[in-house]
Amino acid sequence: MSHRCLLIGLLVIFPISCARMAVPPGGPEDIEPPRVASVTPATDSTGVAVDTKLKIEFTEKVRKEQVERLVKLSPSAGRLFFKWDGRRLQVKPERPLRYEITYSLCVQPGLTDLHRVKSAERFISYFSTGSTFSPGRIEGQVSWRDSLMAGAVLFASSLGDTSLVFDTETDSTGKYLFPYLPLGTYRLLTFRDLNRNSQLDFTREAGADSVVDLIFEPLKINFQLVLADTTPPFLGSVLTPDSVTVILAFDDLLDSVRGIAEAAFELKTPDSLGAGLAIDSVFLDSTDRRRLVLKLGSPLVPESSYYVASSGVVNEAGLSVLPGRGNRTFRYRPKETKGIPSRKEGGKTGSDRLRK
Repeated sequence: MSHRCLLIGLLVIFPISCARMAVPPGGPEDIEPPRVASVTPATDSTGVAVDTKLKIEFTEKVRKEQVERLVKLSPSAGRLFFKWDGRRLQVKPERPLRYEITYSLCVQPGLTDLHRVKSAERFISYFSTGSTFSPGRIEGQVSWRDSLMAGAVLFASSLGDTSLVFDTETDSTGKYLFPYLPLGTYRLLTFRDLNRNSQLDFTREAGADSVVDLIFEPLKINFQLVLADTTPPFLGSVLTPDSVTVILAFDDLLDSVRGIAEAAFELKTPDSLGAGLAIDSVFLDSTDRRRLVLKLGSPLVPESSYYVASSGVVNEAGLSVLPGRGNRTFRYRPKETKGIPSRKEGGKTGSDRLRK
């Protein structure tokens, strides 16, 4: 009887002991996000051959199709083609690299391993096909409404060579940086890339642009994104702060670069068939981009009627004012001097008071 009890006791103890010593299936939980282990060419390399094979090695195996959407080469060399070998990725651009250019090879945030652990880091490596890195630098910040804009897309396109296009994005604080640019003139374009297609849809995505000359000094350019109107601009009113200044107030924000580059203006009295007045200069109001300022060669005559015509004015959507929609008749009325009442309002001059 005692033997049977001993045997039952052993049978009960044994499975309990095994349960305590077993290792959980699958091993330790993977919580370490994947990272870039190395790149070819090595970071900060110069004199890189234009036929060099671009390679990226990761610390572990990653989700391939997702990673291929995160790899960027700037300036653009066309479509990127990919070849995998375990943790190693070879990147082949559609067009060969160019001489004397500084490139960036970037892996954007979102790198994910096979256990779906995702990296929030952005990896970027610079290398040059010249003997030195290009000296130009443009930086700044992008804001949208009242906040700094994270993840805004920026392009810097060389006007001297339109095939040379650099790109970057703003960081979590809304700041951007274009380091190592060749010197020259650039058109900067930034926008909210809501559909992630790297193209501005001006009917849905807020954007801004500017043309800058990059010489030897670094440039700092800040952008305020706006949602462009999809209708042409319309001349809403004419203001005359003084006798030689006429301000045309449109209903849209005007393009800071193309707004008046090809525009034409006429000022006549008292209508479209009257004598023309000379316009010395036209410029965009620095405090309100809806306004164009006309400086006249001769003063306006008080209480006289005038006719102004404008054509070719462009808003931020790239739309020009329609024929007749930039024309308006106005009367010049000088502002009365403050503090001196007029006789029409019943005021009395000092002489009137003395007579009493």
